[in-house]
Amino acid sequence: MSGSIRQWQDLLITHRDITLDPAGIPDYVIQRPSITQDIVHMILESGLLIELVGERSRAKWTGNMTRIEMLVEDDQRIIPGTVVIDWDDPEQILLFAQSVVGEVSVTLSVLDNPEVLA
Repeated sequence: MSGSIRQWQDLLITHRDITLDPAGIPDYVIQRPSITQDIVHMILESGLLIELVGERSRAKWTGNMTRIEMLVEDDQRIIPGTVVIDWDDPEQILLFAQSVVGEVSVTLSVLDNPEVLA
C-alpha cells in the first residue's frame, strides 16, 4: 500500500439498523464517517453512558468520561492525545478527536436512553 491512503468502509447504521438504498442494497460510509460511526458504537456498547443515567456524582462522571477518552484513544485510527470531551451539559456530550484522515466529532446524550444526536 505504499503511497496510497487506507480506506475505511462500513455499513451505514441509522437508528440502530442497517440503512438500505432505494433498491434495498445496504448503504456504506467511508473514511471519517465510518470512523465516527465506529466510535459511537464503541461508546454505546461499552455501557459507560448508561451508567450515568440519573447519576449526580461528579466523580463518577469524571471517571466514566476518562474511561471513554481512553477507549476512543485505543482505536488505531485515532491520534493519541487528541481526544477532547466536553460534558458540561449531559444532554449534549461532545467528543472531538483527530483521526488519521482528519477530525471526527460525536454528539451523545445520557438522557433516558443514550442516543446519538448528530
